[in-house]
Amino acid sequence: MEKDISGWLQWYQEHGGDKDLQLSSDEFINFHHEHGFVTYLIYDDILEIHHMAGDGKYWFKFLKNTVMNIYGLKKIRAFTKRNPQAWIRKYGNGRVIGSEMEADIDDIKI
Repeated sequence: MEKDISGWLQWYQEHGGDKDLQLSSDEFINFHHEHGFVTYLIYDDILEIHHMAGDGKYWFKFLKNTVMNIYGLKKIRAFTKRNPQAWIRKYGNGRVIGSEMEADIDDIKI
């Protein structure tokens, strides 16, 4: 499914994402017309995923193999409005803390 960034933002909003997506000043966004977008920031030694739309496996692979390797990060934390147990089943082992999933880099299976 190909979309420009505004198309992916609309898709995100229609599927339960924030209606008014606001990024913090230190938050990164990556976009791909076929795979959607992901926003993240680096907090201490953890990569935090704040928003994701589209192909989650593509974005987890990108984050694990590119961003986490560049910065030498070993932990990832993902926030979700849905059941974080589903993320763990899809992407590998991890720990659920409230509405977030936290995992070591080696736990992420993609």
